Amino acid sequence: MASEFNYHGKCYNRDLSWLLFNRRVIELANETTTPFLDRFRFLAIAANNLDEFYSVRVPSLQSQMEVTNDKIEKKSGLHYSKILKQLHKRNEKNFKIQYSYFKSLSEQLPVEGLGKITTYKELDDHQREKADQVFDQRILPFLISTTYENNYNLDYLKNKRMALAVKMKLKGKHAIRIVPVPLEIRRTIRLRVEDQTIYLRVEDLIRNNLNTLFDDGKVEDILTFRISRDLDASLDVDKDDNNHDTVKNLRHYLADRERGRITLLAVEDLPDVSHKFLLEFLKKFRIDEQALYRIPGPLDLTFLFPLLKSWEKEKPQLVYPDFQAQEWPDQRSMLQYLQEHDLLLQYPDDSFDQFLTFLREAIADPKTVAIKQTIYRVANNSKVIDLLKEAAQKGIEVTVMIELRARFDEANNLKVTGELEDAGCNIIFGKKYMKVHSKTCLVLTKDGADPEGYVQIGTGNYNESTAKGFVDLSLFSSRKDYVSDLASFFNYLEQPGANPPKYKVLAASPHRIEDMVIQNIQKVKEYYQRTGRGHVFLKVNSLTDVDVIAAIYDAASVGVPFRLIVRGACCLELGVCGPKENIVVSSIVGQFLEHSRIYAFYDEGTALWISSADLMTRNMDNRVELAAPVLDPQMHQVLEHIIAVYDQDDVDGFFMNKGGKYFKYESPKGHSAQQIFLKELAVQPQPKNQLQLAWDRLLNWWQQRKA
Repeated sequence: MASEFNYHGKCYNRDLSWLLFNRRVIELANETTTPFLDRFRFLAIAANNLDEFYSVRVPSLQSQMEVTNDKIEKKSGLHYSKILKQLHKRNEKNFKIQYSYFKSLSEQLPVEGLGKITTYKELDDHQREKADQVFDQRILPFLISTTYENNYNLDYLKNKRMALAVKMKLKGKHAIRIVPVPLEIRRTIRLRVEDQTIYLRVEDLIRNNLNTLFDDGKVEDILTFRISRDLDASLDVDKDDNNHDTVKNLRHYLADRERGRITLLAVEDLPDVSHKFLLEFLKKFRIDEQALYRIPGPLDLTFLFPLLKSWEKEKPQLVYPDFQAQEWPDQRSMLQYLQEHDLLLQYPDDSFDQFLTFLREAIADPKTVAIKQTIYRVANNSKVIDLLKEAAQKGIEVTVMIELRARFDEANNLKVTGELEDAGCNIIFGKKYMKVHSKTCLVLTKDGADPEGYVQIGTGNYNESTAKGFVDLSLFSSRKDYVSDLASFFNYLEQPGANPPKYKVLAASPHRIEDMVIQNIQKVKEYYQRTGRGHVFLKVNSLTDVDVIAAIYDAASVGVPFRLIVRGACCLELGVCGPKENIVVSSIVGQFLEHSRIYAFYDEGTALWISSADLMTRNMDNRVELAAPVLDPQMHQVLEHIIAVYDQDDVDGFFMNKGGKYFKYESPKGHSAQQIFLKELAVQPQPKNQLQLAWDRLLNWWQQRKA
């Protein structure tokens, strides 16, 4: 159900907006409240984010431009070629900011007693001698090169691969040699010389020792480069009983995907880089000049991740302090508790181990007849997978919906598929044209027409590693409506030709989550027009769906207040709804990755929902998603408190202005949502009854409001 509001040309482009999000990540490296080593971490995170962007989103834009013959994107009113040009310009600015922060932070490393990141040319003679020894012993044996005089092709270089392009003069003629940086070697070499610790990059050491590698000609020019490739190939899963063919097709897909066209060519912009050779390189290897970025520093700042692991062991005071997440009390049975109460957890303040407790108790319960769960991303050596295998081996019927198309987790999900099948689990692969992105687990103590048991419905993946750094919500219950709806949901997934069921309380994509959100917005609008009261709160990772945005515009035009927290891409534009518009948009970027999705609608009643779905067209129309209303009055109050804390955040939040740019308050009141939750956790004695915790949180919130 779409609003009548005409959104055409009144929205920001999704990808240009996302680059502003990545800039917000970069800006955390310049925040005085960010611990010193975590400032480096945010620079590395931004670099990692950009890799995926250029492997997925940029190819999609390029394809749209080619398929539509560069027509206008209706949402933004921009030609695709204009979007790509603006994207390049905006990303160049991001690089400039990112590397200026890297340079200033690197200069502080010796002051903190952590050594020095340096270059080969800055070494003295003694240091160079030691570095050259490392090259001869540890690097040279792994080096290979390919010589090109014609038929130039880089297909053998996979995505995110770094290499050196060397222009050689060989017996009176020219050739180009490509020397990949070995994957077997860590990006930085640690040298200890005269009580001084020095970090030297491998590619820099190779560059300055090429004469050792090549003795058959003269080195004339050198480029250090790194490529990102188009990984946006799609894979449809055939919904039949032949899982073997599905797995085989995925293996072929993964191999072919690594040969996509080059979408980003990052070149280290050193003083001796020849512009003439750079243009020759682009031409001979058929790389679009728009893919080129000349980087004012080391390529691929993700090389910082392993360094940070060692540095934080030496200087733990230079990172965010550890905290003790809330555990489930050992003396209480979680399943017995759920027979009378619902439970709403917020990771990482609440430990993900509580979900493992839920599974363990379900496996140990003699009443359990079946466990059904969706899997999108899991950790390596996942405890969740181990427990599901244990359940199957014990004789419990275990059905696992594994999404093989979870981007960049395909290989791990293939591995998990084999493990679960070997343990006797029933594996299903979702719908042919739609990824199953839902996060849910159903434990049945009674199957059939009137099922009974327990449910867990969440906003995040079953990954015990990322749950320590991602903010997500997880709802547990034994309510019969939840159980019945999830039983219908899994029946729908298991039957290839089944139509989506009608649910008693849940909402599911495709389409119905979008309908639910729009209908609730319209309901708030009607209530507001009658009473002058009511508002909407939405917290998502991305807001790009034009029908939802149109519904927001329509309600905002009559004055309905909206509080939107959108971490990433936000296509909604401020200032288009007329004089009554009252929309506040912020993006919270801080110590943890904000990943929870909350939909809250305030009219004559209060409808609070959590969901696996962002408000994006792909999630609304082209994925299988779940949204669950929070029905328990106590958990309703817990979620109200969480919403209130986020609503007040003025520290971690970057706020959108009418020009689409983001700013921070110069004089915030000091309300950091993430830190408030950690402070509340710190004052809770361990372990504590969840109901007591809920009431304590509500009381803290009420006292803050009164103060």
